[in-house]
Amino acid sequence: MKKTALLLATAAVLLVSATKTQAQDKVESTVGLDLVSRYMWRGTEKGGITIIPAAKVSWKGASLKLQGTTGLDSDDPREINLSLGYKYKFLNVGVTDYWTSGKDMEGHNLYFEWDPVKNGHQLEANLGVDFGYFSLQAYTMVWGNDFQYNTLLDVKNRTNGKRAYSTFIELRVPFYMGGIDWDVCAGMTPFEGAYVVKPFTEISTITLVKRDEFYADKAACIMASIRATKRLEFGDMKVPIFAEMHTNPYMKRASFLVGVSVQPF
Repeated sequence: MKKTALLLATAAVLLVSATKTQAQDKVESTVGLDLVSRYMWRGTEKGGITIIPAAKVSWKGASLKLQGTTGLDSDDPREINLSLGYKYKFLNVGVTDYWTSGKDMEGHNLYFEWDPVKNGHQLEANLGVDFGYFSLQAYTMVWGNDFQYNTLLDVKNRTNGKRAYSTFIELRVPFYMGGIDWDVCAGMTPFEGAYVVKPFTEISTITLVKRDEFYADKAACIMASIRATKRLEFGDMKVPIFAEMHTNPYMKRASFLVGVSVQPF
């Protein structure tokens, strides 16, 4: 009788352990989209009204995410962003491949062009910590279209470019107040990022040259934002609605945007 009880107890423990292991090993998938009145990214306006669909698969701390952007204005650039990440407790690491239409050397919107000088890809590595009540993340471009070009001829021929390693550091603090989720974020670049020189005419007979910076030409705060989100539920759908004040102190610019997310349960 004692042996039978012991065997039953052992079987129960093994069953519970197996159930927990299966729950931990379960592959989770999500799909959704955002619709925003203005597409802002790290202090830079990248488009007007934009649809941002995304899909993500997670397993044992590892994740694979595919995200794209499509602006309602046909002149807005399109993006395809593929991210691979891993999170262990509060630490996270990852890489993201950003592809933007019109950024390749010939402007042909070639996705499968892998020449680091000619293509429209930017590969970014990230490392950060997330303690729930705040997160600190660092992002650095390590490959692809991320160079510093000093002459118009170099820009045209994509020659003599210096790898910039454009870097963005972000501090984010989420909190809950008054029935609304709030998110305060500040971002800076610690040094000069990628840039190209571009011609522009200030006087009809004189062509001058200016620099088009990816982030900034020095260490600077390039983003400060605050977002308020109200989460609504309709049947099997979560529909967060948000409003955001997005600023770039370095460029002395500010934008206000609203958006809605569609997230199935």
